[in-house]
Amino acid sequence: MRFSRFALTQSGFRAAAFLTELAGIVLIAIATGMSYDWVVNGEAGFGQTYAAAGILAGLGYSLAFLIRDEYAIEVLLEGRRSPGRVFLTWSLVFIGLAVIGFLTNSTKEFSHGWLAVFFVSGLASVLLFNSALSRAAVHIMSRGWIRWRKVMIVATDSDVSALEREINGAAAGFWVIARTTVPNLAQEPNEIDAVLDAAIAKARMLGVEDVIISHELVRSQFLERAVNAFSVLPVALHLSTSGFVRGFKDARIERFGETTTISLTRPPLGPLEAATKRWFDMVAAGVALTLLSPLFAVIAVLIKLDSRGPVFFKQRRRGYNTAEFQIWKFRTMTSLDDGDVIVQATENDGRVTALGNILRRTSLDELPQLINVLKGEMSLVGPRPHAVAHDRYFERHIERYPRRLNVKPGITGWAQVNGFRGETRTEEAMRQRVDHDLYYIDNCSVGFDLYILLLTLISPKAKRNAR
Repeated sequence: MRFSRFALTQSGFRAAAFLTELAGIVLIAIATGMSYDWVVNGEAGFGQTYAAAGILAGLGYSLAFLIRDEYAIEVLLEGRRSPGRVFLTWSLVFIGLAVIGFLTNSTKEFSHGWLAVFFVSGLASVLLFNSALSRAAVHIMSRGWIRWRKVMIVATDSDVSALEREINGAAAGFWVIARTTVPNLAQEPNEIDAVLDAAIAKARMLGVEDVIISHELVRSQFLERAVNAFSVLPVALHLSTSGFVRGFKDARIERFGETTTISLTRPPLGPLEAATKRWFDMVAAGVALTLLSPLFAVIAVLIKLDSRGPVFFKQRRRGYNTAEFQIWKFRTMTSLDDGDVIVQATENDGRVTALGNILRRTSLDELPQLINVLKGEMSLVGPRPHAVAHDRYFERHIERYPRRLNVKPGITGWAQVNGFRGETRTEEAMRQRVDHDLYYIDNCSVGFDLYILLLTLISPKAKRNAR
């Protein structure tokens, strides 16, 4: 592994990323403030005043990620700072500043118009910063401008190669510089001390920073002695888990009384998060239904004039924890399938009415699902529900498909705003949709929901494949 002569340490990179993002927010505050004053008042305002606001906003935003260690190189390389979390953090910072301004009576120092401009411009900027930092991390890692952490693996003959591939293959800033192979302890119990002495000497000589002990050694007499032996070194000591645990993003250590466990998953939403999401769904759906009632009436009349049949189409779908419900949609087809075999709508499908084609392409046919949201059967944001017949088919062919029902289905979702909507012609297409749905479940929050709703309105991808 070759590094640049002036390569940063990983802690140095964290500091540089933190300061760069903080400085960027301050510059945005100054630029938007002076530009706003120039446009509105004909002269540039005081940059110091806007700089002070920018420093407060920047510290509130950047410290939130610094405290969670989300300027770490591996976090940026793996894209764990999601746009939804960026949106939520920036919004909470502004809410906090508004409260402070109200309590200190300092909001009069700033124009409400500039605050709105700063919020929008700052949000766009931090989203761009987030993407730029991830790209920069990849670039400088490939150029050797950051020193990778030196890792020693302690494993069995059968596990050492696989463990090394997992660590080096992630390209997350770790370099396996040393390996210690532990012999069959049942046959060679007296070799433990010799193996550990050699490993410690090698670790000291090479400057190892992290020691990872394979999970295959957990039940052996080796583990406790190894932990005690390596404690003489200034290294971080880790115990690897099996490949099965690797697939769970939220795996963590928990204690139940005196029992220690590895917690693999968490509920998608805690009680407070679930209550907040439900409250938001009810208010937003109620307001939307009230405002859109004239549009509902117009569409209902046009459907009756366009073709014979009911205004609304209802079909059985599966919701939270597989509970079945009837989804509401404006009728767009001449058929009303709801049996064991349902044929998906395709491009130029003869069953789609003339008006139905327009309703589908504009997604207006989905609006009656606001009724399902009010009834608590759906949410504004979540995995899109499929016909029961399709659920039964895909849950037999796609391993993690049933996990989609761990949250309420939604009118829109992360898969839809990324272009995965409409007909699924192949199982691979459905797998990609499911992957996006599971990403949402693993990262769902009110901020992420608001971000998805915004993309639903403005992103061209959200309109892709609507038919």
